[in-house]
Formats: sequence, structure tokens, C-alpha cells
Amino acid sequence: MPSLPRIASTRRNFLSLAVGTGVGILQPRSSWGASSAAREDQPYAQIDWDRCRRIGSVTHAHCRSQRSLDLLCRRGLTHLAISNYYPSAPCAPTEQIGQWKVGQDFCTLKGEGYVEREFAWNEIIRDPETGWFDELPTAMQEKMPFQSEKPCFTQILPEVILCPNAEHHSMTDCNGHFNAVGSNFASGTFDVRSYYKLNNHGYAMGTGMPWREAFGRMLDGLQFADGGGITINHPKWSHASPKQIMEFLDFDPRVMGIEIWNSTAEFLSQTGWSLDEWDAVLATGRRCYGFSVSDHAHNSDPAFQGRNVLLVDAATPASEMPAACLRAYRNGNFYASLDGVLELKRFHCSADGKLDVEISGGPSKLRVLSAKGVVHEQAGESISWALPEGKSSAQEHVYLRVEADQVDGDDRLLTQAIQLV
Repeated sequence: MPSLPRIASTRRNFLSLAVGTGVGILQPRSSWGASSAAREDQPYAQIDWDRCRRIGSVTHAHCRSQRSLDLLCRRGLTHLAISNYYPSAPCAPTEQIGQWKVGQDFCTLKGEGYVEREFAWNEIIRDPETGWFDELPTAMQEKMPFQSEKPCFTQILPEVILCPNAEHHSMTDCNGHFNAVGSNFASGTFDVRSYYKLNNHGYAMGTGMPWREAFGRMLDGLQFADGGGITINHPKWSHASPKQIMEFLDFDPRVMGIEIWNSTAEFLSQTGWSLDEWDAVLATGRRCYGFSVSDHAHNSDPAFQGRNVLLVDAATPASEMPAACLRAYRNGNFYASLDGVLELKRFHCSADGKLDVEISGGPSKLRVLSAKGVVHEQAGESISWALPEGKSSAQEHVYLRVEADQVDGDDRLLTQAIQLV
């Protein structure tokens, strides 16, 4: 099982930063407000566990081939917010190999900003007056004119829901990567390493705009007003501090949270887990969902780890599933998992802080976490814990979440957090 970074000094440093005596962005705050109605909107509060359907989903999985699609489906992932680049454009069932080299209808231009009009790259690069074809190396010239080829996918199973999404990057004022789950916003070009010199001639390789403008455009492009949003990708890998994460979250409540597990980051640099960052943000009272993702891993590894399991009413008609899945994300009605063997069967937190959680999938080591760290551990397939009595108890613990590690396997399940203040 991937190791969990629980170095005590590191965790203390993160939490002291988050809940210390500073002011401004690090000041503890509640995303839910004080009203009981707001608290009813916390994760899992409205789930009917006896009529709940669990749907394997990805918010960050690069997939532009039938083989990659088959690997995702074979692992039981059917809600696919495929996060492609380059460019950062939502994946359509009819997408063809090389189509983005032929042209696109969006781009960020130097001196103009983000515009939507036709960009035919063959004509632009080869224009006898304004083009730069003659500047390209011979090897690049020989690959033009660009032509689109066969479809990326030859068979998409009926149960698959393709959700608009893309991974956006290259903002002018930050180094982060962000998914726009459920959004039709597209940015950038195919020329990731400027082999064709698009960036040299004013065509931005990525968003080419400040992150706040990019976030606004991502949110404006949401398919459904009440579902989906923005995820902050691989914060440990990107060296994103809790302060930076909180700034992103505070931009808009539809900035949903962070990737707490990224399989590709773990493979490349052992930075797959971002649990310390998650707990530091949660300790301020902010709502911050945790996502578990494959990223690129499924393209080469049939046993890749990382998925989100959406909890949707089993009576939802097929025609309403795309919207229902995105609402599950927006409302925190999902849990994170490595392999999907362990399942969350029930999660209940009473008004007085009595927590009861049940899972299935075999004996596990379960633990309850709060701003004070691990507050309770229990073996089996259930765990119960009660918030200690006292007026300051909720303020001391701030939030509650549960983790479960499979005893006879490699799976790990992580619930979303319930805010206490």
C-alpha cells in the first residue's frame, strides 16, 4: 500500500499555520455558516443509504485512445470527466486523432486576450505573408499540412457518461493545474513544447491569463448551474501551500477542493498524497473536498489506483444521470478510494457530534480524524465516536473525517469531512 505521510512534526507545522493566530486568509472561517439549514447541506446529510447507487468516477484521467478508455471501464469507472490537454479541451465521443492540430475555435492571443473564432493552424503557419513555415525545422515541416485521422474511440459502452472537463494550466500568475469538472471551457493549443512556434507568435500554449480570470471562465462554462466545479490538482506535487489552496477555495464556493491522492505524482516523485495540506485547510473550518485520481497512470498500468465514488439515488433515470453525478460532486456526496474494493455503506453524524460509519469490503483499520489529529481507531467494518462534551469541543476539533485501510489488501477509503464549526 502507498505509504501515508504522517510525520508528526510536518503535520504540526501545517496545522499550526492553518489555525494559528494570524489574520487574513489564514483566519479560521466556516464555509457552511451558523444556520441549521446550511449544516444539512454537508456531505452525506441527504443520502438515503438504502437506495443509493455507487458510481465510479474520474475527475482527472487523460484519455485519448480506446485502450485507455477500456482500462478505465474495466476498473468499473463509468462517469468519466476526462481531463485532456493539449489543448485543454473537453473530450467529445467523436473526437479524432490530430483534430486539434488542424484547428480549433478558441485561443488566448497576445494583445487580444481570450477569443473565440476559427484558428486553422495549417493556414496560419503556412500563410505566405504572416506565417512562419520557413522558420520550422525540416522535420516539423514534413509533418504538415496537418490532417485529422481516425476517431480516438471506436466503442463507448452504453453505461459510460462522458462529462465535459479539461485540465487547465499556464496561468500568468500561478503554476497550478486545475480541472473544470462539468465545464465546457477550453484553453491553450496543441503546441505544448513550441515545436511549431505558436507561442512565439502570440498564441498561448495554456490559458495565458491570470488564474482568477481563468477560474471565472471555467465556472461560466459549467454545463449545469448546480453541479460540478473546479478541482485543485496534485498540491503536494505542485508545491501548493495551504495558504495558496485557501486563496483558490475562497475565490468561489464552486472551487470544490484538492486532490488528496494522485497516482502519477506518487509514481514520479512519491508526492501522491496531499493529506497534510487537506487537514491544514480543513482545520480552518473551510469546506474542502478530497479527490482521488489516476491522472496519467491508467494509460500504462492496468492496476492503477485512484477513483471517486459518487453516491446517487438509485431511482435516478438514465437521462438525468449526467446532472445527478455533477450534483454529487458539488454537494460532497462521494468518497475517495484507491481501488474501489472498500465501500462506504453509511455515514451519519448527529447534531451533537455522534459519528457512526459503516463500510464493506473486508476487515479494515478505521480511524476518525479531526484538527487534533487521529482521535479514535477501531478495527472491523464500522467505527463509532462521540465528540467530547463541552462548549469548546467543536472549536477544538473543527471537522471530522474517516479513513479505512483494508487489512488483507491495498485499498484505502477516505470520506469527505463534516465541519463542526
